Amino acid sequence: MITMKDQINILCFGDSNTWGCIGRWIETDLPEERYDRDHRWPGVLQKELGEQYNVVEEGLCGRTTIYPPVDTPWYNGEPYLLPCLRTHNPLDLVIIMLGTNDLLHHQQMTLEHLGDGITRLIDIVQGNPRWGRHAVAPRILVIAPIEIKPSAPEGRVLVYDKFRRDIGRDLSLHFPEVYARIAEEKGCWFLNAADYAHPCDGDGVHLDAESQVRLGKAVAAFLKAKGLTADEEARNVINNT
Repeated sequence: MITMKDQINILCFGDSNTWGCIGRWIETDLPEERYDRDHRWPGVLQKELGEQYNVVEEGLCGRTTIYPPVDTPWYNGEPYLLPCLRTHNPLDLVIIMLGTNDLLHHQQMTLEHLGDGITRLIDIVQGNPRWGRHAVAPRILVIAPIEIKPSAPEGRVLVYDKFRRDIGRDLSLHFPEVYARIAEEKGCWFLNAADYAHPCDGDGVHLDAESQVRLGKAVAAFLKAKGLTADEEARNVINNT
């Protein structure tokens, strides 16, 4: 029987693409619709890894890394991350896939500052080892978000405008190189979501169902290859690789 002590705890900290938001083709005031757990990438990750792992879904539609929107300051991921770590401790791994909404809510965003938010979130995790197993800071997997693209003509064309059109798209295409560099500097693992997932045609931002599944399987394969474990001695080896 697997106990909580034996399980490997993984926190998935992200935005609507971690929550599993289904991209819409029309504008509406109705609440967002969500893929079922078997078609959300954290749910796919859980299924692929098995019961020895406990995958926690912490996706919030609209979440940024560190930038508080004027009308919805609670979208800011920075102040919530620390209590989130405390809530789900002990953690073996924190997966962070954020940044897309930074382009929406920080209208002066430039390439020079594209990695500022993810850097601060990494520092929070690494600076609070007490919420990791055996008081060792959990490993971090940084996932670069997918690119933004124009929707299909019959889709939500105004979404692209909100992201500053080609300016936002160009910045989103730089996520992989910027995040990979930061991950290496900070001693984190790195994965590029765009290698496995793409935005839907309806709004050009959210993952389609197939992409959700592919991403979940890719993350699972990556973690299996890394040998993520709850064993203290093995963790010390992993944390030095």
